Amino acid sequence: MDFKEPGDKEPRIVETVNWIANEKDFSYTFDEMLQWIVEGSPILEIDNETHFCDWIVLQEIIAAKAMYDKLDLKKLYKARNRANSFEMIGSVFFMNRAALKMANIDAATNFIFTNIDQSVEHRRSYAPYYFADVCAGPGGFSEYVLWRKKWLFKGFGFTLKSVHDFEMNRSRVVSPVTFNSQYGFYKDGDIFKLENIEHFAKNVKHETEGLGVHFMMSDGAFSVEGKENLQEILSKQIYLCQCLMALKIVRSNGHFVTKVFDLFTPFSVGLVYLMYKCFRKVAILKPNASRPANAERYLICYGLQNSEQTALIRNYLTHIARRLSQIHGVDRNNTVDVNGIVPLTLLKGDEEFFDYIEDSNNRIGEQQIAALRNLEKYYHNPELYYPTHQERLRLQCLKYWNIPESFHRFKPKSATDNLLASVRFWQDLINNEAHLIRTYDDLNKFLTVSLNSNEWCYVLSACTAHTNICTFYSAMDDSNVCRLQQSNWVNVKKLKLIAGTILFGEMVKETVVEDNGRKTRKRSLHVIDALRLGHKSIANLPFTERMANIEVYCQAVNHESRLNNVRIRAKRKLETLTPSVLDGDNHFRLPVLGYKSREESYQINSVLLLNSNKDLTFQISFTSQRMIFLSKTAANENADGTIKLALHSLITAMNNCRKLS
Repeated sequence: MDFKEPGDKEPRIVETVNWIANEKDFSYTFDEMLQWIVEGSPILEIDNETHFCDWIVLQEIIAAKAMYDKLDLKKLYKARNRANSFEMIGSVFFMNRAALKMANIDAATNFIFTNIDQSVEHRRSYAPYYFADVCAGPGGFSEYVLWRKKWLFKGFGFTLKSVHDFEMNRSRVVSPVTFNSQYGFYKDGDIFKLENIEHFAKNVKHETEGLGVHFMMSDGAFSVEGKENLQEILSKQIYLCQCLMALKIVRSNGHFVTKVFDLFTPFSVGLVYLMYKCFRKVAILKPNASRPANAERYLICYGLQNSEQTALIRNYLTHIARRLSQIHGVDRNNTVDVNGIVPLTLLKGDEEFFDYIEDSNNRIGEQQIAALRNLEKYYHNPELYYPTHQERLRLQCLKYWNIPESFHRFKPKSATDNLLASVRFWQDLINNEAHLIRTYDDLNKFLTVSLNSNEWCYVLSACTAHTNICTFYSAMDDSNVCRLQQSNWVNVKKLKLIAGTILFGEMVKETVVEDNGRKTRKRSLHVIDALRLGHKSIANLPFTERMANIEVYCQAVNHESRLNNVRIRAKRKLETLTPSVLDGDNHFRLPVLGYKSREESYQINSVLLLNSNKDLTFQISFTSQRMIFLSKTAANENADGTIKLALHSLITAMNNCRKLS
């Protein structure tokens, strides 16, 4: 068989992704599947694993890799930098090369990941799009997604704590506020522990309306120095656990991409087969951004099918994960392993699937052999170098992936006042307070003139006659958030907002009743309106559009796993007032956000009336607002003559006004 070197022909920039569609029935019971599991002595060599590839290809890969055992690593790395046509791509402005791999995969698949918000199955208006990044520290995949989509996408991370942790704060181009890492039940991020998988899946489902993420990415690997030929076998547990995590957290019609290496053994191919039966179609891609001399490739799964078949396979993979954990973790048994999870007869009997795997292995294998031989040539010939060729390919790839050569994230460069100076009517805003309805005459005039326009909504506020907690908040950077307090900007601890944000809201103390009945208090920023949300100015957007943006932003920024941080949520705007909105203690019940919460509420002391005309800008809505204070029982007056009405009295007055009109 003739293996050509990469230099023999021009590399292809636009890659072809060959999909295989899942169109055949899968009719097996769980008990039948349990009989598929093959245990035996651990596989210690791959020389004879030729069920799914050409024997010559496998032997050539092994021989080509063996040549490098005697080479100097430092010289080898230098040779690699010259030999790989795509090496000069580097990381551009991202933290590492992983971000460019995801950009490459995204572009090659016609942006099925970052354009999932445009798909018919997932398009929506009032919530962010969710993704998970698993076994992927320091976070290059997530950095790419957040750079592309900003706060419209919210990310959940899971990876080993400390040594291989996420480092999103290192990024120069994205805000880490809409991304948060979790580490599972044992708080160590070990995906081999089923309790960690279950804990993460439960939390993710809780924060995604019970539906799961729109897509999951995983990039798990570990050092196999000296055992490169066994990388596939040594990686079987991480392969399986990442796939299991995807089946637990990806929503219906969602996508999944995960790194794999060689796919020669029945275990690996069986796992790919089971994932293939859970999704509408799958593909195996060796992207240009992945170095050609290694065995790395990516399994891409499109359109999760929410079916009994998928649930069955999920339970089956859970069983296998538990068995692998027992063998390698609890028992530390080096004499036995799980070597097969789908019968060879079934894998080979599905001719379309078998042909797809064999063709993929042979094609990627031939490319790897050629790259390894080419690398050896560059190792022995230090003068070989074609930087002009590499630079041309770099520019072509970035254009195809829609990545600019440089990027500067919007971040305010100086004091809060300078950020706010960009809002041309800022001084008018800070000098404006909600007009108080102080007397019965004020109330009657307002009700007579304004109420029947049907353009007012009601905001239930914690403000009292003595303490106005509605104010402006601004973020100079992701952790430096201030609030306007008596004409001064005061730092707010443990509140995270995206740099550039300017919003109007109130800080309330929510009462939280946990599942066990215990009551706690939680500080929460309730956002009423906004001028800017991160990089995006919304001051001149119509009222309804601003509210929709605020809803998405708050859901994206709030992470319940940040236990000690200030919570953030969009303030509800009520179209009508009824006595039932409050309980006997003047508490208003909120949608539950906490993982362990049974009930969440806050005390209402006033009603803020906002003009909700859909065409009004922030300035007009803000300067026309009205506020009336409430009492728990009968109407009364404060010492300054300001009236306080019980909610039912206010509702009665409004109803009487409507009758008179």
